[in-house]
Amino acid sequence: MLQIAVINESTAISDGHVQEMLSAFDQQWNKDLAPIWGIEPAAFAFVPRGPAPVAGSWWVVFFDNSDQAGALAYHDLTNEGLPISKVFVKTLLADNASVSVGATHEICEMAVDPWLNSAYQDQRGVFWAGEVCDPVESDQYGYQIKGILVTDFVTPNWYGHQHAHGAIDFKGHSRKAFEVLTGGYAQKFDSHRGWVQVTGSKAMMSQHGVHAAPGSRRERRTRHWEGWSRSEVVFNDHHR
Repeated sequence: MLQIAVINESTAISDGHVQEMLSAFDQQWNKDLAPIWGIEPAAFAFVPRGPAPVAGSWWVVFFDNSDQAGALAYHDLTNEGLPISKVFVKTLLADNASVSVGATHEICEMAVDPWLNSAYQDQRGVFWAGEVCDPVESDQYGYQIKGILVTDFVTPNWYGHQHAHGAIDFKGHSRKAFEVLTGGYAQKFDSHRGWVQVTGSKAMMSQHGVHAAPGSRRERRTRHWEGWSRSEVVFNDHHR
């Protein structure tokens, strides 16, 4: 079973509050996401100050402030080349956004697209990035698990699965494939412009080129994998 270490390096949230989220992380991953996306089962463990995470584990780390301009949270790779979700607590709170939704957003996307390189082709031959929470990312579409607000996520039907039956997203907010809800976005690949971001709104869907901070998941998609440099993670002494 996949081991996921949950680490609190933030001064803006207590260890106890982070630990209260673990059961919701576990249930969403193993009971909600896994049957739909066919991902490996996972066990979440809080790593207190002192011992280092188990070697080979994936990480979810709560920090204070974002290390990428405009990012509330994102997933990346550790120095071992393994997936990590970074959650920036003060940045989320300053944006009036839910910390638990931000965390579960990255956890779900880390689960489905751990190496930040998946994409799905529609019937017109257009590739859409495998970021399964972005189209429904607004807090308003989230749902409660044991008192913890977690993110909604899309199903394979969102990507226009040929024999699609059932919901487009887990909570049934979307009505058709490739629909981007208010407050959400998606990325598709244009042969002339590269990755293009589609943004949902009440009145329209706008499309514009992607401009993202170096190292962020969006920016990684704009350059060849040979040019990737792994995320720099600086922990306190007990996690170095």
